[in-house]
Amino acid sequence: MRRGTWADEPDRLLAASDHGVIAALALVALGVPESTVYRRCRDGGPWQLLAPGIVALHNGEPSVRQLEIAALLHGGPDAVLTGLSAVRHHGLRRGPAPVRVHILVPQSRQVRSVGHIVVERTERMPRAVLRDGLPVAPLARAVLDAVRRLKDTEDIASLLAEPVQRRMLFVEHLRQELDAGCRKGSATPRAVLRAVADGVRSAAEFTAREWWLAHPDLPQARFNARVLDDRGRFVAIVDVLVEELGFAWEIDSVEAHFATPEQVEDTARRRRALTGIGLHVLGTRPSQVHGDSAGTHQDVLDALAVAAMLPPPRAIFPRDLPESA
Repeated sequence: MRRGTWADEPDRLLAASDHGVIAALALVALGVPESTVYRRCRDGGPWQLLAPGIVALHNGEPSVRQLEIAALLHGGPDAVLTGLSAVRHHGLRRGPAPVRVHILVPQSRQVRSVGHIVVERTERMPRAVLRDGLPVAPLARAVLDAVRRLKDTEDIASLLAEPVQRRMLFVEHLRQELDAGCRKGSATPRAVLRAVADGVRSAAEFTAREWWLAHPDLPQARFNARVLDDRGRFVAIVDVLVEELGFAWEIDSVEAHFATPEQVEDTARRRRALTGIGLHVLGTRPSQVHGDSAGTHQDVLDALAVAAMLPPPRAIFPRDLPESA
């Protein structure tokens, strides 16, 4: 038997929630007996628990936003979203999708990770910014909190390079945040930031740079270098440039069998523009670099030998200052 006015006014409970998510204590304050709250959250009941003491007023699949709200309620006052959960609210598109919701809470708060929620206690609580109506860590903090927990170097490079490429942050902002935080998990982000400071702006470019620098028999090269024609008109930005030989190495951003017709045509147009001013261009798929390093090495050496026999390109290679300067 249903008792109490709350049962006759379900809209009042929904109105008191945030997107259908509410603390059990808030439901009790609205007149729902505590035993009733948890009974309705049992298997097959009309509600469900998204975290200890945090209720969704439905039993369907919770949305990402509902999971984020539940995580913030679980964290308590001043909790903020960070990591992969936060960078999406800042508008970043690269990097892996978040599997769990990552939140920051003050060091003194005794809250634990549970289920889909990763709780990080910190003495460096950031000043939250509102994004999509939710409190999130500032972009630099969110990005660094994310990459410290990632293992894949290309995922780390994607996340660190995107905000710099889109002029949302300078390299120095990321470096300062990295220096201020925990040193655990910072070695790979530091290496990636050095590459980003040198001009690398994507995971593919980072892979090319690291691969090239790991082969001491290859000549000195520039990375993410601008190429102009001999009249000063922009032609392209190439992943790797050996200026004295007029050689450009490009890591195709999309594997051939995944490329759209428009991407194939754009790549062909780009290659024609570079070869049209006399550069010798080698294109390599990312899977070749990862899966056949020796074969890629031989391809690069052969292409360098061809470039050395060709006339100098009709090109200008401006030297721009890195953004961290």
